[in-house]
Amino acid sequence: MILTEWLAVTAIASFAIISPGPGFAIVVKNSLTQGRQSGLATAIGNACGDVAHITLNLFGIGLLIANTPSIFELIKIAGALYLFWLGSKGLLSKPSTPQKIKYISKENGFRAFLDGLITTILNPKAFIFVFALFSVIVSTDAPLHRKIFYGGWIGLISLAWFTIVAIFFTDEKLRLKLQKNQHWLNRVTGVILIFFALEMLLSSPLDLVQAKQTFFEN
Repeated sequence: MILTEWLAVTAIASFAIISPGPGFAIVVKNSLTQGRQSGLATAIGNACGDVAHITLNLFGIGLLIANTPSIFELIKIAGALYLFWLGSKGLLSKPSTPQKIKYISKENGFRAFLDGLITTILNPKAFIFVFALFSVIVSTDAPLHRKIFYGGWIGLISLAWFTIVAIFFTDEKLRLKLQKNQHWLNRVTGVILIFFALEMLLSSPLDLVQAKQTFFEN
């Protein structure tokens, strides 16, 4: 029973994390524009954001948000505005010479980490996924230590996937080929982030409530 539950958690979490979304876009953006270490810092931020969602659910805050659509609406708007801001910066990017491209420092490394963390925490779809996972897949009778294990495991899956993404998009040969078109890459990722922002902003705040009702009815 426990093995079946763990396999289900692993499969569903892996599919959700691998599916393209704001987290994927921000890792790609920071990897291409700032280098591998920045991409890895963003990947760590994404994983911490996933763990934060899980922690909220374990402490019952997820249930509180699920029963308060207005809070969910505020999270959605904040997430959309943040993605729009990041996307606008990329969209307005100007051509740079290779010498002007800035790579990792303590300051922009921490900023890259925050990009991943904030993007994931303010992603309502990530919240819905975690809420659904711990409402449907994980047994309500599961002890707290098992739920904590699942949370850590999901965080590791997230970290592993986005680390792979960061390494792939900072391959030296690929980077040299794309370097001349750096500003266009920034603009493309900017458009993608703005698209996710609009999608997030236009989503209904009642989606979470309807999802919650479906989960408990089943």
